[in-house]
Amino acid sequence: MKYFDAHSHYTHGKFNRDRHGLFAEMQKEGVAYIVDCAGEGKNRDLALQLARKYDFYYVCTIDDHYYKTDWDYEARAGEINRLVDETVVKLKKLCEENKKIVAYGECYIDFRKVEKTAEEVRKQSFWFGKDLEVARKVGLPPLIHSGNADQEAFDVIKQTDMPDYGYGKGMLHCYLGPPQMALDYIDLGYLISISGLVTHRSARGKNLVEVVKKVPLTHMLIETDCPYLTPEPFRDRRNDSTLLRLTVEEIAKIKNLYPEEVAEQTMANAKAFFGIGES
Repeated sequence: MKYFDAHSHYTHGKFNRDRHGLFAEMQKEGVAYIVDCAGEGKNRDLALQLARKYDFYYVCTIDDHYYKTDWDYEARAGEINRLVDETVVKLKKLCEENKKIVAYGECYIDFRKVEKTAEEVRKQSFWFGKDLEVARKVGLPPLIHSGNADQEAFDVIKQTDMPDYGYGKGMLHCYLGPPQMALDYIDLGYLISISGLVTHRSARGKNLVEVVKKVPLTHMLIETDCPYLTPEPFRDRRNDSTLLRLTVEEIAKIKNLYPEEVAEQTMANAKAFFGIGES
């Protein structure tokens, strides 16, 4: 079987010791493509180096210099819009020079570590909207991170005029929201990405099983989010793309399919979504 890891973090320091050996191993294990969500700065520099070296490695990046958390975002909207425009110009040039940049993100809204007050919701929703605006203007599909922000993220996305990039308007990374909301996202034109948490017997894992039951395989991607979210029975070790097979096997079990069907369809979905042709 061949697998497509739609969201990973191989520029993370936990891979510094054995990154290149692991890349060789995972290709032997059937990992045909990965998208590394590398952020910006030194991590992005490393990611672009890796993309030049490895055919199967692609990059998701973000450049959020417009994100000024200490600003009065309403009073300084004009300055923020200027910074957004500057970021768009910079990123378009970077994408022209690096064709293996295939997505923008993580586009971020998260209330796990802050109180979800009305003002905090307004503030995070504003900046999340700016992330989506940059993705749209640059022409990259957004990879969306939503932490304890299911309704808030949906409300912003629903109001965002995002184009269809060929097979979807964006990807809900490591989806953990309500099963019905996953279908609502699909109706909006978005894809749902399933992580190794689907193998866990926690409340989150059990919810994700219900999500997998509802989401059509034609609108599903798979990811590791490595080095995080390691599937069972290896929950205490560092995650990597060789363990995607466990996620695929669990999805196949839930949907009463063969693992080969899950791997093949999620591969096709991801290649179409990220605009990656045959190698």
